[in-house]
Parts: sequence; C-alpha cells; structure tokens
Amino acid sequence: MVQLKIKNESELYNHFDPFKERISDDVYHYLKSYCTELNSGKHPLDVIRIITDEPIDGEHFKVCVQNAARRDLEEFDSQIARNKRLAFWEYVMGTLLSIVGVALSVILDQVLLAIISFFGSMSIGDAVATSAKVIPDIRRLKKLLDPFFSFELEVIDSENVKD
Repeated sequence: MVQLKIKNESELYNHFDPFKERISDDVYHYLKSYCTELNSGKHPLDVIRIITDEPIDGEHFKVCVQNAARRDLEEFDSQIARNKRLAFWEYVMGTLLSIVGVALSVILDQVLLAIISFFGSMSIGDAVATSAKVIPDIRRLKKLLDPFFSFELEVIDSENVKD
C-alpha cells in the first residue's frame, strides 16, 4: 500500500492543466518510486490510499495515473523501436564492412583491411550490445509499470487517520 496525504484535490494534478487531466509530476514520480525492483516487494503498489481533508474524484485520479503510465509505455515502445532500427543498421553496416574488408584483402594493403574489419566488428558489437542489453532493459522498465493498471484506490478523510 502506498499513501498520499493531500489537503485538496488540486495537489494531485499538474497546476498548469486547467482541466485536471495530467497528474502532477511530483505525485507520479512518488508513485513510480514504489515500482522499482527494490521497493516492489516491500511496498507493493496494489492499493493507493489518499488521505485528504476534502472529497476527491477517485476514478478520475485513477484514470489520470493510468494515462501517465500509458505515456511512459509509449515512450518505452518508441525507444525499443528506435534501438531495434539502430541495431539492424549496425548489423548491416558491420556485415558490409566485414565483407568489403575480406574482398579488399586480396587487392589492398593489410592496414586498410584491418581498419575496415575493425569498424565492421565495432558495428556488429554495438548491434549485439543493443539487442542483448539495451532493449531488454527497456522492456524490464516497461514491466515495472504494470501495477499502475491494476491498483485499488482508497480515499480516506484525514480526520479518521491516526498520526
């Protein structure tokens, strides 16, 4: 369970948003801090309890939290797609440079061959690193946002809470 203590509903939303459609960055950052691998076991984000002095629209807040998480997921998907394209072109360039290096080894100086092969190997190495490390790391970060789509919301009057 994660608890938020607020005085009024406007604290939950971005103060520049007159329609209260975007959750406050501070609130979202606070909630996301419970979605790290270290904190998810200690404080699961299964219930968000809002302690407040006045009534709030809990369903609207829940939708805004989920919309913020969707925006993050879309950004992660964009990063994954960008990294896949990058890895693909690194594989292509690395393979082409390696082939050119081998083909030119018959004709040209060995130093030029070594340089071309070196750049080809670097490109392939970068592509492997992107495919094996960067993309899985982004997918892991996406998975950490799953609790934002299944949490319960409780709104409690601050007078009924013991300090």
